[in-house]
Amino acid sequence: MQELVARPHRKRIVNLDKIRSIGIIAHNLSEEDKVTLGQFTNVMVNRGSMVRKIELPAVSDNLIDKLGFPKTDFTQLFTTYQYDLLIDTTPADDIFGLYVTLTTSCNLRVGYIDTTTPSNKLAIETYDFIIRGNGPCELTHYLTEILNYLTQIRK
Repeated sequence: MQELVARPHRKRIVNLDKIRSIGIIAHNLSEEDKVTLGQFTNVMVNRGSMVRKIELPAVSDNLIDKLGFPKTDFTQLFTTYQYDLLIDTTPADDIFGLYVTLTTSCNLRVGYIDTTTPSNKLAIETYDFIIRGNGPCELTHYLTEILNYLTQIRK
C-alpha cells in the first residue's frame, strides 16, 4: 500500500459545476445508505455528471484475495476510468476502500476520517480532501459536506 501511496497523483479541485465524472467506493452499505447513495446519484446525474459505483458486499469471499485485497477482475471496470471526483465512503482503515482509491485514476480523492479513533497515516496520505467527524460516517452528512465545500470553490 505504501508503494501505491508514493505513486505520483496530480490533484485538481474544481467547482461542483465543472465535475463531469464521479466514482463512489462503498463497502457493505445498509439499506438506508443505499437509498441515500441512490438519491445522491440522481442529483448528480441531473446536474450533468456521470456516476459510477463499486461496492464490496458483506459476503465477498470470491471477490477478495487471501491478503484481503480486491481481485483485479472485480475492480478493473471501475478503476480503468478517469474520474474528476472519487468519493470513498468506507472507513479510513478499510483495505478495500484504500486500495481502490489508490488504484483509480482521478483528480480529487475524498475520504472520511473519524476523529474518535487513532489517526491512520495511510488514509491521511491517500486522500486529497478529508471530511473529519466525531464518530462513524453518516453518509447523508458526509455527502452534503462534500457538496457544500465543492460549491464554494472559485477560480
